[in-house]
Amino acid sequence: MDSKTVNKELNSIIRPILKQNGFDKFSGRTYWRYHSYRVDILNFQSFNSYNADVLGCTTFSFAVNLSVYLTYLPEKTKIKEKDGILRPDEAQGHFRGSVKKGFEQPEFPRKDIWLIDNNGEYIQTAINDCKNQIKKTGLDWYNKFDTKEKIFAILTEDEMDIDGTWGFGNFDSPNRNELIAYTANELGQTDIAIQKLQRLIDFNKEQYEIMKYDYYLEQIKSINKEI
Repeated sequence: MDSKTVNKELNSIIRPILKQNGFDKFSGRTYWRYHSYRVDILNFQSFNSYNADVLGCTTFSFAVNLSVYLTYLPEKTKIKEKDGILRPDEAQGHFRGSVKKGFEQPEFPRKDIWLIDNNGEYIQTAINDCKNQIKKTGLDWYNKFDTKEKIFAILTEDEMDIDGTWGFGNFDSPNRNELIAYTANELGQTDIAIQKLQRLIDFNKEQYEIMKYDYYLEQIKSINKEI
């Protein structure tokens, strides 16, 4: 058993479902779906030998990571492009989640990783279960971001949940305040946008007083331009 065999099964069994649901761009194990204000990302994660040893699985076991990248926010890290189309990494998404497996593997009870054993005895069960779980819960996860109003509600009302949706920061964190500011601006709620941007300025001023890094002064200048 090796990763090439797993890739072949993923491509033949799961890729058609993803393409039918709009994930029509892909590279390796990462798939993208495009909307007017966001990019949906789905990634089949593999593991290097070190991580596999730590986790207690094989290098050809896999997890399914979900991510949403909002295109109306300023770019913090360089986003890859192909033919002028953004292809953010799953880890660059502003909202992140995962798909959980739907059957028991007694020798590997973690719900977020499909164990593929060295003999390949699990491969068909795992791939078919993964397909079913993507159809059952994975694709539905993206629906919570299908309007900017829904995104704003998540940002202003919801706690992060490592078993649900995470990556957008705790309440009043710089990350969340930035997301709220630019989403509020998209919705025409300029008072909220300015309030949250001011909170970002205050944070960067506090950090500059502590660290004396010019980075924080640059951030203050950049945010003031937005206001």
